[in-house]
Formats: sequence, C-alpha cells, structure tokens
Amino acid sequence: MADDDLSPLDDWLGSIIAGLAPGERQRAAVRLGQMLRRANLARITANVEPSGDPMERRRPRFDRKNKVRAISGRKMFRGLRATRNWKVDADADGVEIAPVNGVVARVAEINHFGEQVTIGRLRDGRRIRHRYRERRLLGFGPEDEALILDLAADLIERAKR
Repeated sequence: MADDDLSPLDDWLGSIIAGLAPGERQRAAVRLGQMLRRANLARITANVEPSGDPMERRRPRFDRKNKVRAISGRKMFRGLRATRNWKVDADADGVEIAPVNGVVARVAEINHFGEQVTIGRLRDGRRIRHRYRERRLLGFGPEDEALILDLAADLIERAKR
C-alpha cells in the first residue's frame, strides 16, 4: 500500500464501520487513533521514518575551537516522542493525530518538512539561520496496515457475538 493511497483500505474498512452504531464507531475510531499514535511514537523514538528508512542523522556540533561539542547520531525528538504531546481527535467519521500545542506543532513542522529557521544571532545582530533536514515524523507504514486489519477483525468478531 502506497503511503498516501489509502482508498482501497478506506473503502473496505468503511463498509465494516458503516454497520456499526455511532457509539461503536466513535470507540473504534479512538482505538484506531491510539494504536496509530503508539506506532508513530515508537518510530519517532527509534529514529525511523514511516517508510521504514532510518532518519538522517544529526550533524555534529562544534565549539569555537573546532572541537566536537555534540556527537551526531544520538536519539532525536526527546520531547516529541512523549504521548502527552500528541492528541487523538476521533469521531464517528475519522481520526486525527495532532500536536497538543503550538510549540510541539512548530518543532514537528520544522523537522517534518525540513524548514529553515533562525537558531540564534551573532553579536552584531545578524541572524544565524539553519535548514533542518527533512525527517518524516508522522505517516502510515507497512505495519500500520496490519494494525488496522487487526482492529477490523476485532470489530467483525465483536459484531458476531
């Protein structure tokens, strides 16, 4: 399944969900959102993009004497990988995983899209700009399809009872 092409899965899962009561749809959407949030945060913690490729490593930072100040390759996104920073908005029609506030949203946006931002100023007041590398934080991976199929199987089994 392509990263952005969810229409076959949406059609199939939509027919299953259409048979549920609105309250059951809401609960299924919340469970799906929580499962997808957990999977995405596990990928962020492991520094892996949704496609399964490793994220680009951090560049080493140097001090004024040109010695390495911070080693590259360490874990990134310490704040973003916390569950409390991502909310699940679910209703009977869909699910959305979104940052809880503007600060988390901005940090995620800068890294997800690889934007250029001001990271400081020189003594004369000129800006120090840096272009971050593009690192996909949220998305659908191959294992997410299996999560969705497990949820659908659970819904079908509950409907049979």
